[in-house]
Amino acid sequence: MRSIYVYFLMTISCLFSTSAPLYAQETDSVNKKELDLSSLLNGIRQQQINDSLERVKLQHEIADLKSQNSPKKENLKQQLNEFDEENNLRKQQLKVKVDSIKKNTKRYAVAPFQDTLFYIYNKLGSSLAKDRAYNVVSRIHNLYEDDFVKVDSFKIENSEISADIVYKDLVITSVTELDALLEGKSKEEIAANYLKRIQDSIKTERADNSITKLLTRIGLVFLILVVFSILILLINKLKKYGTRRILTERTQRIKDIKIKNYVLVTSVQKTRMFINAINILRWGLIVLIAFIMLPIVFSVFPFTQSWASNLIGLFTKPLKTAVLAIWDYIPNLITVFVILVVMRYAVRFIKYIFSEIDKGKLEVNGFHRDFAMPTFTIVRFLLQAFTLVLIFPYLPGANSDIFKGISVFIGVLFSLGSSSAISNIIAGLVITYMRPFRIGDRITIADKTGVVIEKSPLVTRLRTIKNEEITIPNSSVLSGNTVNYSTFSEEGICFQVELTVGYEEPWQRIHELLLNIPPRIKRVNLNPAPFVLQKKLDDFYVLYELNVYIARSAEIELAKSEIFQLILDDFLAAGIEMNGPHLFAKVDHVQQYNPKAPNNSHENEI
Repeated sequence: MRSIYVYFLMTISCLFSTSAPLYAQETDSVNKKELDLSSLLNGIRQQQINDSLERVKLQHEIADLKSQNSPKKENLKQQLNEFDEENNLRKQQLKVKVDSIKKNTKRYAVAPFQDTLFYIYNKLGSSLAKDRAYNVVSRIHNLYEDDFVKVDSFKIENSEISADIVYKDLVITSVTELDALLEGKSKEEIAANYLKRIQDSIKTERADNSITKLLTRIGLVFLILVVFSILILLINKLKKYGTRRILTERTQRIKDIKIKNYVLVTSVQKTRMFINAINILRWGLIVLIAFIMLPIVFSVFPFTQSWASNLIGLFTKPLKTAVLAIWDYIPNLITVFVILVVMRYAVRFIKYIFSEIDKGKLEVNGFHRDFAMPTFTIVRFLLQAFTLVLIFPYLPGANSDIFKGISVFIGVLFSLGSSSAISNIIAGLVITYMRPFRIGDRITIADKTGVVIEKSPLVTRLRTIKNEEITIPNSSVLSGNTVNYSTFSEEGICFQVELTVGYEEPWQRIHELLLNIPPRIKRVNLNPAPFVLQKKLDDFYVLYELNVYIARSAEIELAKSEIFQLILDDFLAAGIEMNGPHLFAKVDHVQQYNPKAPNNSHENEI
């Protein structure tokens, strides 16, 4: 069966080699290389023959001279010595050249039983090196399948051009002078070595496939499986024992993991984690034992020995690749580490400089203290981006197509989805250097008034007098007007209260009533003194404006409320009507609230 399988593979290979045009082109290329190699080797061999003939000629000339001390004889001896020295030097150069030829020439292994016996480098006659190796393997297989073949009857037949390994009339393989030249030995020595290897391989393969050997191997496999089953049984028992022990001692030794009063992991969760860890360890041991057992089983039979090496290679090759990749990456890793360390200390130094500016210890003309930390944030971001640009080429897989595709994808997402965020960030930077307000200032943005509690790169947050938190995008802050009530001097901030009174009331009396109100309110300042302005003379009334200074901008609304209360009380007590636009209200109904007021009645007038 084995020979049938081998012949089937060889037949398929031959069919593909004669039908596929790409393979035909490859064969032509290989044929050309082998022709060049054969021409080179023939030239080297011809040079050796010429050197041998030249040396023999000199020796004969020396032997023909009868005089022992003749000058001609001494001259010939000197020529012979020089020739020998040149020949030795030429041999050394030849060895280097032959080694280079072997290194750069494709070789074909003769491995009939998955074990390489020798290699073939050059062609013989019309047969390429590849065909020679294929034919030798086929002949060895035929001899192995023939139970009547006597391996000890193989012999070597020498000729002028080659040393042939033969069995009866079958030439198994031939060793030419060119083969001997590549191996650096005589063709007879190489043929003897090849003969021994072929005989040993056939004997070993027959011994390995004998009935006794087969039964022994089956028994060995059965023993390995029994040992594997016993180990699995022991692992399962240990798993059950460990699980039972954990459940038994759960209430005594397994406690909750707490951080102060917060239970991070309960005892039940810890128990479940321990049981899961035991299960993972159990399956890990089973997989490890199976991984060790399978190569051993495959190595028992000769035809599955390659499976064992392939199975081990599935794990060792990726592991070896990973280890070599890590080893090769160490120089780049050191470079990345040095860049990160340098940039880290550079950021620390820059932070120290800006911190000193922020504390007022270091002054820079034209650079406000408020600019220090925002500027440091910008510089730090630029340094981090520069660091990323520096270390990017040293990252593993930085030049791979996958890495480039991910980078492009992230860039597209960032450009499409962050336009508003970028505009807010830029607006935040502009606002920082405009210095329209600071944390704690009371400001008005559009129709929203409150105290600034946060300035971030994206938004500004206000807290109103009603304890509401309002979030305003920085782009809206930059595009609108901002009123800051906190950037005043020691005099305080001036606010206004407006009211309308008819023309029948003297303006001196209105001024007197309004100026008597601020001294009764503790929230307002009397220095500078309050003052009253006539803002407008309308058709039916005069618009008066009371201007009052206050120290705390957050109390403006409360102060206004108190002023309005006193205006109502004083004006009603004085019998003075306050008119809305084009509307005169009656005050008759006020008499029930203030009987001391004069009894004046007026008609509604539109």
